[in-house]
Amino acid sequence: MAIALSGIVAALYGLFYYNNVQDTPTGKVYQKPKKNGAMEVTSVNSFVALCLANLGLILGLALLTWRLAQPKIHFINQSQMYVVWLLLAGLYAFQSYKAWQVNREMLVGRKVYASSERYEFRQVALLNFTYFSSFGSELAVVSMLPAFFENTFTLNHVTAALIASSYPLLNFISRPGGGYISDRLGSRKWTLTVTTAIIGFAYLNMSLIRSNWAIPLAIAACIFCAAFVQAGCGATFGMAPLIKKEITGQIAGSVGAYGNLGSVVYLTVFSLTNPVTLFQTMGVTALICSCLCAFFLKEPRNSFASEDNIESQGLVNQNVILAEE
Repeated sequence: MAIALSGIVAALYGLFYYNNVQDTPTGKVYQKPKKNGAMEVTSVNSFVALCLANLGLILGLALLTWRLAQPKIHFINQSQMYVVWLLLAGLYAFQSYKAWQVNREMLVGRKVYASSERYEFRQVALLNFTYFSSFGSELAVVSMLPAFFENTFTLNHVTAALIASSYPLLNFISRPGGGYISDRLGSRKWTLTVTTAIIGFAYLNMSLIRSNWAIPLAIAACIFCAAFVQAGCGATFGMAPLIKKEITGQIAGSVGAYGNLGSVVYLTVFSLTNPVTLFQTMGVTALICSCLCAFFLKEPRNSFASEDNIESQGLVNQNVILAEE
């Protein structure tokens, strides 16, 4: 009934959404990507990074396939696993070909992008990693937290599930809160960097939870961690649409996919080890991600400019390019 009701509500909301939402605010032009089939990049280095990002997702699917073939699960056998791996290799080859096809003119030197059109795929890759660390860990924790509380504090199923529900429940406040903070603090880069660092320390703190802890203290540690994990999700998507407008959907899709990849990786770690190791892995990963953001993430151009200022600046850039030509 719970699954069926979720499907019914989603279907009804889809109809409501289709009939009440428009692509852009009134008076604004919807900017489509110039090419279809793969993400358009503006440098050779970005093309290499794009191929590596696609490979990461394929390897995540390969890892999931391997897990399904393990004796404890045995959803597929070894032969079927190899067939799936072969299909995934073919999928990656197809993706790489389409990426080359879309970016061929740039790769062979026949097309050079103006500075106003360029972006670094490295920025997308870092957002992929932050969402891997935040949303990926959230999905993993939501899956294992009820059993963690049940086994650690010898609780019954219902009580453990109710306590664990405090973690996803904060999404109502924390996720939009992360986006709000990103808007208000004046630096999307440092909002994301600091939030991800706190996620790391919060997970390391959760790895210390033992049966001798007071249950309210364990719940408090869980809620503190959840608040920043979900704020990190909001802060990530506070930045994702600003990398390059024409391909916002593709960037958002890539970032979202890496969130799911994170859950696959983290739950694989959990299935092979224990909750303490899982929390430690998520904590260290978030701290590494924070350091990478601090050194390599760039504030998007016109992060806090008004639309009118952005459009005026775009006209100035176009005039400068025409004058140079």
